[in-house]
Amino acid sequence: MSQIIEVNIADVLLRLEAKMDKLENKIEKLEDKIDHLANEVNEVKINVTKLDEKLNSVKSDVKTNFDGLDKRLVNIEFVARSIASGIIIALLLALTRYLFPNVTL
Repeated sequence: MSQIIEVNIADVLLRLEAKMDKLENKIEKLEDKIDHLANEVNEVKINVTKLDEKLNSVKSDVKTNFDGLDKRLVNIEFVARSIASGIIIALLLALTRYLFPNVTL
C-alpha cells in the first residue's frame, strides 16, 4: 500500500530560497573575512620589509663601529707593546749598569 503525500511546491521553493539566501550571506561574510585577512597579510609583509631594512641598517652601523673599534684596539696594542718593550730594555740596562758598574755603554 502506497501512501500519497501532497506537498505544495511553492512551500518547498520558499524553503530552498531561504536556505540559499542564508548560504549566500555566509559566503559573503566569508569573502569579507578573506579580504580582511588578505589586507592584514599585506600589512604584515610591509612591516616585515620595513623591519628588514632597519635590520640591514643596524647591521651596517654595527659593522662600521666594530671596524673602528678594531683599528683602535690594534693601535692601543701597538702602543702597549712599545711601552712594555721600552720598560724591559730600561730594566735590562739598569741591571747591566748595576752588575757591571765600570762598563760604559
